[in-house]
Amino acid sequence: MSVSSEKVVELRRQRGWSQEKLAAICGLSERTIQRIEKDGNCSLDSKVALATAFDVSPAELSKNEDKAPINQEVGFRTDWSGAFGLFILGLAIPAVVLLTGTNGKWELASFAIVIGLTVCLSIMTFGASKTYQLFDKTSWIVKYPSYAPNLSELIMQSKVTINNAYIVGCVASLVTGITLAIHSPESFGSTSMAVAIILKPLIYAVIFVEFWFRPFKRKMEKMLTEQMARSDNSI
Repeated sequence: MSVSSEKVVELRRQRGWSQEKLAAICGLSERTIQRIEKDGNCSLDSKVALATAFDVSPAELSKNEDKAPINQEVGFRTDWSGAFGLFILGLAIPAVVLLTGTNGKWELASFAIVIGLTVCLSIMTFGASKTYQLFDKTSWIVKYPSYAPNLSELIMQSKVTINNAYIVGCVASLVTGITLAIHSPESFGSTSMAVAIILKPLIYAVIFVEFWFRPFKRKMEKMLTEQMARSDNSI
């Protein structure tokens, strides 16, 4: 993977950033930034991080722009492995309920807390419109376009959503444990039941992330890699 080193230097200087500051914003090492500005070689993750920091598309960092072929219709491909993953997700939730079921209301509440608060955090961060677009595009796990713009932005949003889901799951489990200890200490008479109740929000967070959003993020990274490869081959 490569970028235009001149363009990276130009964008950095336009913003008045030092290499050290750019590295901090991107979450990369200063040595990595120095190497990129010297020879233009970088990984996909580094390219996405730079594009996100500069608020541009990854194609704009390339020596040639990654555009959809002119006068060529963008097609869709079906990924049956993604369909299988969603099928497993559909089985995982009932299995969790049946195998670790505690209370019907708490099962629904745990699921609603994780999904609801994760969506709320996404709306607070990106806005309602972009949050809707992000969740709507998760259908790409099964059927995805041969070309899509703004993939770096969607990848960044999905990373934030994944982190938020785990934070919500951990906090909800912690609050549940504290609540039981204060208001219902007798619940700890059965240790296995108390553990199941406490961990349930975190379990649903893991299912939400690992069976839905992380596969979605990886699919977009694959799409971006393919687009970058087509762009590099067209030079």
